[in-house]
Amino acid sequence: MVARKNFVPKLYSFFLILFTLGTMGCYSRPKKSAILDFMNISNFVSYLTGTAFPLNVQVNGLTNSGTLVVELASTAEQLTFTAAGTDSFTGYYDPNIVYTLNIITQPATLPTQTCVISNPNLTLTFASTTFVINCAENWYKANVTVTGIDSANTTSLQIYNNGTDLKTRTSNGTVSFDVGDGLAYDITIGTVPTVPSTHTCQVVTTPANGTISGADVNLQISCLSLMKTSVAAPGAFMPATKPMIFTFSGPVTGCALDSTGGGPPYSAGTASGSPGVTYVGNTARIAPTSLPWSFGALTFPLDVVFILTGCTDAVALANNGATISINVRMMEGDVYFVSNTSGNDSNSCADPSDSCKTIQTGVNQCSSSSICTVFVEGGDYIIISTVSPITLNSSGGIRLLGSFDSAFTTQDLDATPSRIFDSRNIVQCPGTTLGTNECAPITITPSGMAGDSTKAHVVQGFSIFADETKQNSFGIRILNGDTNSFVYIYANYISGGQGGLGVENSAGTRGGIYLRSSPSNNQIDTNVIKGGFGALNSTAVYSNDSNVYLIRNRISGDKAVNDSHSVLLVNFVDRLVAIINNTMNFRQYTDASVTSQATYGIRNQESAALIKHYIAGNTIYSGGATAGSNYGIFIFGGVATNAQITNNLIQAPGSNGVCASFDTTPSGSAIFRGNDLACSAGKYVTAGATNFSTFCSGNGTFNVTGLCLVANAFMNDVLTATRSNQNFITTPSFNGYPALQPWLSLSTATGGPCAVAFGGVETSSYLNSFDPIYKLDAVIGAPVTRTTSSGGSTPSGSDGYSIGAFELDDPGCF
Repeated sequence: MVARKNFVPKLYSFFLILFTLGTMGCYSRPKKSAILDFMNISNFVSYLTGTAFPLNVQVNGLTNSGTLVVELASTAEQLTFTAAGTDSFTGYYDPNIVYTLNIITQPATLPTQTCVISNPNLTLTFASTTFVINCAENWYKANVTVTGIDSANTTSLQIYNNGTDLKTRTSNGTVSFDVGDGLAYDITIGTVPTVPSTHTCQVVTTPANGTISGADVNLQISCLSLMKTSVAAPGAFMPATKPMIFTFSGPVTGCALDSTGGGPPYSAGTASGSPGVTYVGNTARIAPTSLPWSFGALTFPLDVVFILTGCTDAVALANNGATISINVRMMEGDVYFVSNTSGNDSNSCADPSDSCKTIQTGVNQCSSSSICTVFVEGGDYIIISTVSPITLNSSGGIRLLGSFDSAFTTQDLDATPSRIFDSRNIVQCPGTTLGTNECAPITITPSGMAGDSTKAHVVQGFSIFADETKQNSFGIRILNGDTNSFVYIYANYISGGQGGLGVENSAGTRGGIYLRSSPSNNQIDTNVIKGGFGALNSTAVYSNDSNVYLIRNRISGDKAVNDSHSVLLVNFVDRLVAIINNTMNFRQYTDASVTSQATYGIRNQESAALIKHYIAGNTIYSGGATAGSNYGIFIFGGVATNAQITNNLIQAPGSNGVCASFDTTPSGSAIFRGNDLACSAGKYVTAGATNFSTFCSGNGTFNVTGLCLVANAFMNDVLTATRSNQNFITTPSFNGYPALQPWLSLSTATGGPCAVAFGGVETSSYLNSFDPIYKLDAVIGAPVTRTTSSGGSTPSGSDGYSIGAFELDDPGCF
């Protein structure tokens, strides 16, 4: 409606701004008519105050001196034109309201002209205050044909002529604008379709504007755009077993695949098998002659980039000719996705948008003999009656990777943790007998891999909790298998229960990892592993007749009725045991309430002397024993061990502390060298009935003259055979699969639960990767004091030389 009631405030606002501009020296008197100047300034005032605007009518092409009468529907006010020009309705009008203009009288003077309103329904804004009317004797069409809108689209493409006449389309087809003979046309694009993704549309006819001259004109808009690819987002994981599919809004041809060398990322065009592009419908399919993808000597996971140029339809280049590219992390074998929030177990699991809901359903998609990776979104995954426990037993190897965001591009154990809980009832898992029916949410049986270490079963990036209500339960079980198969447990938090909830079963054994009769290559690397709080026996890692490599872990027994162990090794014959660069019993070290009758760092019961038995570079604490002893290392079984025990830091405080105890004097092949001992006087090392409180010079081996620890030659600055003789005689060979990738690292910077630094192995390629303050021990000739995560000094021990594993300050680790 006409807003006359607001006219006085408008004048007041106008004069107020006019006065302000004048006093600032910024206002100059207009040279045009007073009425036009008033309209321009008052428009500005209205815009600032948000109150009202004028309404204008612009007439083009009226040349026959006829009379054109128009009327504003809301007020019935009329304007009369006899020639082209502009006029305004009286007063000012509220903004953001649709005003309608009608033609009451067409000009009747010969030659007869017909007038058409381009925008009869005008939404009044500061930028849009004018109705536009075009008059002509003859009218023609400006036809605009649209191609390339995706068939799934439901949103509008806005097409304008001369900025006012609007047509829309949601699908491919033609719109037509009426344009008078001799009048101008100018085709432009407003909003573009956004389903299934935002289109890139362009007027491809050149020029897109002109003047009608006695005939229709035809123009073209192409919306050829990339709609989606095989992966959900840049940086996502892609299986090497599948092609890359680019889906466009319309059919394409002419795409060129980049094959520039170098990397990472590595161009897909450089892969083996002459990758090329084929076209089906609206898709461009990129693949080598035969799948899977291969990049010669390069191994997966691999950063790969797909780059396309020149994709076109009949009239335009895709995305306005811009280079189309996407980076992926290509994984060997198939890839599946699990989401507890958006997944459904009836889905294919092959895409983040079609993920499974439970982990075992994702695992079940994997082929029994091919490599497969299952990515798990962060969330709580509870094993109950309707949810199967997780079983990894294929010969192809399954990589189970957790704690990803909803796009499956970022792994963050802090922000998006994947937590697995075992909550089955006693019927579903009794847990009454260790070695028969113990419970675990994850069970791994490695077999049939035929020595191919790329086919390892991998568990990485989870927080895993055993059922603490059961007598015997663990977070992970590794059972049976064969010597030519592989398990890799990396960067997890694994516990024998949540602890402290008051529901703990005080009978049996609970812990983090249980290995039974497994001759496979079982590598357990860079995890936090805890025993079961309140169990009869709390054991973080329990290995029964199994090969085990424990490397760079933080391991701790927990509060127990009887015994607490970081590592318990029993009943093994001809197995390989390597315990390298771990920290042990951090629970007892930081919390005096964590007690047990006897506490062990490593408890070792050999049925026969192992040929390959390494305990090196560990920091071992043993405390909290209330009835028995605090043992750092305890080896018994009635056989003379061959264990190579070197460069460990062992602290067992109190009168019941024993750094190392052997029930039988070790063999002549055993080594006990370079260890830093902080225990009760007279009980540094016991062998049989003998307590060794001092150490002699010599070569550091057990012999008939007694137990020796080299004091005058260990870790000095003399780079000779003497020095090399103070380290490993035989360096163990460890499986390196998978190669550490930045997004799999366990550090606070990349979402890991702990910041841990390790030492203990004096080789440049290994040691140089550690923090400099921990490298110092490999080169110094005098004792040093370091700070542990609890703020105290490391035990000084024998001569103060040690290169055990040390923790950085990070109270969140506990």
